[in-house]
Amino acid sequence: MKKTRMLDRSAGLLILLLCLACVLSAAVLPASAEDPAAAPFRYEHDPRLNPRAMEDIVADPAAVYGFRPSPEGSLKAYADLDWSDPELVNGENGREARIAYHESINDMYSTMNGMLLEGKSIEEIARVISARRNELRLDSYRDDPEMLAAVKERNLEKYGHEEGPLPDELYAQYGSWETVLEKAFSVNSGMDACLGLYDDYYELYVISGQVEDASTAPASREYAVAAFTDAAGIPLPGSPEALSAFGDRDLASPWYSAELTAAAERGILRGYEDGTLRPREGVSRLEALLLLSRCLPEPEAAGPAPDFSDVPSWAREEIARLSAAGLAPDRGDGVLGAADRLTVEQVDQLAAAAAQLTAAGRLEERNG
Repeated sequence: MKKTRMLDRSAGLLILLLCLACVLSAAVLPASAEDPAAAPFRYEHDPRLNPRAMEDIVADPAAVYGFRPSPEGSLKAYADLDWSDPELVNGENGREARIAYHESINDMYSTMNGMLLEGKSIEEIARVISARRNELRLDSYRDDPEMLAAVKERNLEKYGHEEGPLPDELYAQYGSWETVLEKAFSVNSGMDACLGLYDDYYELYVISGQVEDASTAPASREYAVAAFTDAAGIPLPGSPEALSAFGDRDLASPWYSAELTAAAERGILRGYEDGTLRPREGVSRLEALLLLSRCLPEPEAAGPAPDFSDVPSWAREEIARLSAAGLAPDRGDGVLGAADRLTVEQVDQLAAAAAQLTAAGRLEERNG
């Protein structure tokens, strides 16, 4: 029975890795952000929803791609670089090197596939691939002698040799050759976010379990606030004291602090009767629409607004405004679905629709 489970796990792992290979081979690289005067760079998929990525990076509006390495994460060796410099970030030792690194992983997949066809065991494949991963990592710094020396020094300090962890050391750490092989193909989504590549390899993070797909991931109140303030072009940040009245303000994720502060200062984020924000709780459709309504100027009605049976009287005016502008559609049964919890994808759709209306000039400036 134990052997059967091991075979099942190995087969599942190989299927996963082959899926990742398909994603890598299909990736299309975006245009780099080179114009400092252009609007702030925005990802379609927000890296702040990826806990693994945010362990290593911090949000920084001044950075070329909106993120830079944290001085406390695994990317701390890069924290002191100027991540607001497009030439540096997009250069041969930055974004270009990262793209080359992803392409090199494709070579690892080819090696693995060849060994599979030869009937090699998971242990044999893991040994070869993990050693190759070390080689590729060092090779990626061939044009940066200073960083190469720093990486070798860290390896020497941590493992006792410059080339990085040996296969047997990795086996001792993870307890199985399947995990050793899986880790060899892992990518640092935080570095991708810092270098403008997060959207391109997003499916990698979904398939490998780093982040839940946007169509099923629940959206939090703080995420909705961030999405809507971005869509409405609300200036950031606000007064640092704007959140002081909320007893649970420390529960908010630090990477949403600028948007939450600006929203609280402008009365967009008003909290609950008990003086809490509940920033990480799920957001209902009604709550999301009220937040959106407060972010936007007075909408220009596109048609008559339905009278939703599940919207409380105190919220009907704001919801009617959004509905008339096409931002709160009727489900067809006179119900808004006010209590429905929204997914990240649904919040993103609302934000995109609001941004489109704003850009098209269909939102008039609100008086006062």
